[in-house]
Amino acid sequence: MAEKYDSIKQFEILLRRYKEIEKDSDEAVLLKDDFNDAEQEALNYCNREELVIGMASSVRDLAKVRFNQRDVEGETGRSEGGVSQSFEEGIPKKIRSQLNSYRLGRARKLS
Repeated sequence: MAEKYDSIKQFEILLRRYKEIEKDSDEAVLLKDDFNDAEQEALNYCNREELVIGMASSVRDLAKVRFNQRDVEGETGRSEGGVSQSFEEGIPKKIRSQLNSYRLGRARKLS
């Protein structure tokens, strides 16, 4: 039988990648919020009601992007001390391309 997507397990994998974040810290709570938002964003993008196991790495990557861009919401670019940064809006292209194979079509009414 195929493995099912397990949100708790996937968050624990993500949390292990951030060795500096204690499991019960405020930062872990923020990371969990970003992870939950990433799951919902992936579901919406793929027109699905449930995540499938193949989407797990994309969801974790999206959560990392959201967490690492915390406090720069709404900015598309920034320049400080001669260092320039630009931020991609929405789901980054690399993650979108990974999720594309899990997208479901929507039925539309013909007019």
